Amino acid sequence: MIDSSILLSAAELFGTPFYFYDLDFIRDRVRKVYDFFNQFDFHLAYAVKANFNLDILSMLNELGTMVDVVSFGEYERVKKAGFTPDRIVVNGNCKSVGELKKYVEDSVYCINLDSLEELLRLESVADRPVRVAIRVNPDVDPRTHHHIATGLKENKFGVDYETAERMIQIISSSRFVRLVGLHCHIGSQIVEVDPYRQAFESMRSFASKLNLQLELVNLGGGWGIDYGDGRQLDLEEYRKIIFPILKGFNCRIILELGRWIVAPAGYLISKVEYVKRTKNKNFVVIDAGMSHLIRPALYGAKHRIEPLYEQKDRPTIVADVVGPVCESADTFAKSLEMAQPKENELLVIRDVGAYGYAMSSHYNLLRRAPEILYSKETGFRVSST
Repeated sequence: MIDSSILLSAAELFGTPFYFYDLDFIRDRVRKVYDFFNQFDFHLAYAVKANFNLDILSMLNELGTMVDVVSFGEYERVKKAGFTPDRIVVNGNCKSVGELKKYVEDSVYCINLDSLEELLRLESVADRPVRVAIRVNPDVDPRTHHHIATGLKENKFGVDYETAERMIQIISSSRFVRLVGLHCHIGSQIVEVDPYRQAFESMRSFASKLNLQLELVNLGGGWGIDYGDGRQLDLEEYRKIIFPILKGFNCRIILELGRWIVAPAGYLISKVEYVKRTKNKNFVVIDAGMSHLIRPALYGAKHRIEPLYEQKDRPTIVADVVGPVCESADTFAKSLEMAQPKENELLVIRDVGAYGYAMSSHYNLLRRAPEILYSKETGFRVSST
């Protein structure tokens, strides 16, 4: 965690609630990913859905990453940040005719086809060469929350291998559509290596069966981080088990990471408005709510909540930490044991750099929290987005 004095200084300058991003941490994460895959022809395609902050995207552009977009809005956003189409991977299961025409016109790096129907639509509009990968659904349980599992046959994403084979046959006679790879994204916040092993081995078997000469294999993303329960993806185990499979593809590797890059770099700073006591329980009422961070209400996600006040000689309180939104779902933690706060003291909710601000809203007409950027070199600045 970043030094608490830095967060307190930011709170004095900008008020609460606010999102705080440690840019130095993000830069370091990007370097670590490239170092990790240094024995491969490797590209990181940052998953924009995790955090679309324009300043962060501009920094990633300067660092030379690629990007993975799942909507036309994200596509326009990354171009505004400086990314050229040849560094943009296009995902999504609902690409319109107009969007596909634009991706073809701009010559994006790769369109990941989500369905046979999408291929037929693309074939009907393509008037120049276009690079595609087929998103396969290997029917693998990623052992994560069911809302963010995407690689089971019941999920709406990708195609089974039989359909993928039909798509390859169609592409083989296409004038403009060119197959360059296979894509697979089985889910998010995955903390076990074995689901990846199952998915990638099935992809390799499929490619071998059809004798596919692939330019790239896109592994999707999903690397799980430690939200405070001690569970995260073991990268040394990943190296030991997954790297031999990847070497068997003998082609470029694309990885679409978002959460792992930005989540631990983000903090949501909030002020205690009340410590409310009832006959049944205690509530610490803070000025951040589910409109600012919806993950606990939507997924039952648990984030570390830590005091930014002196805890010594404080009595301990067990309380629910709740926000101002007019819903009982507006709860960040239940029965949390903590040093009893006072009104106007600050709490920090950790690991919110991914799917935090990006999923926030104006529900109850609460103002969205500003995003504060920080690096040791430049200090604080308010994001322009």
